[in-house]
Amino acid sequence: MDKLGKFIEGTGDLTGRFVKNEYDPNLTENDETTDVYIAIKLKSENKAFKIEKYIHSYPHCWRTDKPVLYYPLDSWFIKTTALKDRMIEMNNTINWKPESTGSGRFGKWLENLMDWNLSRSRFWGTPLPIWRTEDGKEEICIGSIEELKFEIDKSIKAGFMKSNPWQNLIRRICQMRIII
Repeated sequence: MDKLGKFIEGTGDLTGRFVKNEYDPNLTENDETTDVYIAIKLKSENKAFKIEKYIHSYPHCWRTDKPVLYYPLDSWFIKTTALKDRMIEMNNTINWKPESTGSGRFGKWLENLMDWNLSRSRFWGTPLPIWRTEDGKEEICIGSIEELKFEIDKSIKAGFMKSNPWQNLIRRICQMRIII
């Protein structure tokens, strides 16, 4: 499916149809759902052994109440599992108060540690200070304020930026302090 929630080219008579009716402004709750259409089609083509209605929970957006659509996305991970044993070892040296904190919730979290997905595409996601050229040939991760300042100056000299937004921010903060 595409980012609008429609079946993409190459999906036969489903091409252009919304995966979930709730995303199609021309359909109502009385219209046949896409999953029912697919089930009937498979059965009529003798490609399904048995079709049954199965009621189950499905995640919905808390703001729009529409079904959540999942997309495969490229993601950035930190390989925390590579440090799992060391983190458990270090956790055991901490004098936790109460003790159950280290052996309970946090300790159990460490025991079941997974690699950390930094690039969740949610409003609470972790902003990554990584810049990549449009052609993908260059990539830089800014590790400090000094490095950011250096890269901004470099960008201004190369003509990619007209001014340093950092300096403007500092100037505004200084002006606010003078007023206060």
